[in-house]
Amino acid sequence: MKIKYSLKKLYPGIYLCKIEDMYDLAMTFCRVQEFYESPFKQIRGKRFTLVELMATYAKGNNGSFSYPLDWGGFNLKGSTIKELFDLGIDDFNVYDSIIKEIHDKIINEIGPSQYYLMGADSNKSTIKHEICHALYFLEKNYKKTVDSILKKLTTTIYNKLKQSLLDIGYCRDVIQDEIQAYLTIDHRTLLKRIKITDKEAKDLAQIITNLKKNYQMYSKNIKL
Repeated sequence: MKIKYSLKKLYPGIYLCKIEDMYDLAMTFCRVQEFYESPFKQIRGKRFTLVELMATYAKGNNGSFSYPLDWGGFNLKGSTIKELFDLGIDDFNVYDSIIKEIHDKIINEIGPSQYYLMGADSNKSTIKHEICHALYFLEKNYKKTVDSILKKLTTTIYNKLKQSLLDIGYCRDVIQDEIQAYLTIDHRTLLKRIKITDKEAKDLAQIITNLKKNYQMYSKNIKL
């Protein structure tokens, strides 16, 4: 079984693994992504098999393991991959071998420096969303500006956005990061899930504009 993938450096420390088959994409990243930020405490940061992950995920999803249908983009710190493999994998498979191969290639290129890995198909909106996460982690000024902009969200709106993301299946630890990525790139996807007043919509419009301007300062140096 051979999985077709490409690896490209988009920006200092930011790498994109592109896999066009959505099932292969999801299964390549699911173990390391869930190790990084699973909403399930028995999975996040723990040693687990894919069977255990599938069972846990299904129990929290009406009995269905629909991971390849639920998620179309992935992002994580490179150090997470090392932590996962250092802990050990009992049911190592072809998808794990791809992640390990990618990690080794990047480390051979840049050494032990921090890096961020994204996984997506050719959907540019998905890739841009994941780039927001990468910039939030790697670029201190980007994060500082984003956090300053998001402080202008009212508690009511912030909680609506937060609950919407929790309902989708995101971990509480990444809510701020997810809010900034959604509002910057694909705000309609998130806003259609919540009810807001005209006043709230007006306030959000300015916040979204400011987030987009901040992103554009960095994205002009990124070639997709």
